[in-house]
Amino acid sequence: MLTYTIRRLILAIPTLLFISFIIFIIVKLSPSDPTANLPLTIPPEVREQIRESLGVNDPILVQYLKWLKLMVWDEPLHLIDGWLGTDLAPPDTPGSRIISYQTRSPVMDLIMQRMPQTLWVVGTSYIVGILIALPLGIISAYKQYSVFDQLGTFVSMLGFSVPTFFTGVLFIVIFAVNLQWLPSVYDTTLEVTNWDTFVLQFKQMIMPVMVLGLFNASQISRYMRASMLDNLNQDYVRTARAKGLGESTVVLVHVLRNSMIPVVTVIALNVPAVFGGAIITEQVFKVNGIGQLLIVAIQAGDVPVVQTVSFIFAVLIVLFNLIADILYGVLDPRIRYD
Repeated sequence: MLTYTIRRLILAIPTLLFISFIIFIIVKLSPSDPTANLPLTIPPEVREQIRESLGVNDPILVQYLKWLKLMVWDEPLHLIDGWLGTDLAPPDTPGSRIISYQTRSPVMDLIMQRMPQTLWVVGTSYIVGILIALPLGIISAYKQYSVFDQLGTFVSMLGFSVPTFFTGVLFIVIFAVNLQWLPSVYDTTLEVTNWDTFVLQFKQMIMPVMVLGLFNASQISRYMRASMLDNLNQDYVRTARAKGLGESTVVLVHVLRNSMIPVVTVIALNVPAVFGGAIITEQVFKVNGIGQLLIVAIQAGDVPVVQTVSFIFAVLIVLFNLIADILYGVLDPRIRYD
């Protein structure tokens, strides 16, 4: 397993390099100007100096290599310095950081400022979705064609078919406007310091978490049900029952472990997709997270922000592909990579 993991990590390097080049070129080809948001009174020669300082006039390949070096070396060192208080990163000089066209601030600093909000909403929603999906899929498969199964199938198909932006608006209309139970806007400046602020934080998280959680649970529960049904009819299940094992042991130990193998793939590979889905949900509920940062950057033509966030999503996809493959071997002893 260790050899396989190392081999996959080495293979991930050229994969990520190729993806980074494609992302850089595609985003760079979009019409954008780092001086577009500056006042019109700034002389053209000053604008040209600004472009030169940002390296916009350099050849595409030179720009890519500079951006790649900053992305994979300098920016991680700045993050380590910020977390551990070390002094590993080079000093801040022109060209030593990936700078946003809009704010003139380091892009990675902007992402780290927004990351806690996104992780709170996305992470909580994914955990809630998994906790709902697994028992729903297990019970639906065990009680196939029952009322519970039919109702679970209907709810799952509805949650998976309806887009999150529609579900979010519907929740706002029902729970925020009509019933006035929950706030319609997520207050990212709220600090939890006592019980009252904790309640406010909990209430403002309910709608975005449930919107994303319902969407995630709908997909995962369908895979869980299908995998359970496939394994419930296997010979080893009949053998386990014939040996006198209890029904709960047969279902929750033998069948569930084998059924989790394809479900783990869905859970692992859906993590980057959840971040992508959160882009829309954050816009609906005004969550000041990475999704909103990306949308605003696209609208303003902020190329460095779009490139950096897109590359981070690509890293997540490659990383969770590897995690899914490793979990195969943990769940199924028959799978060996070495």
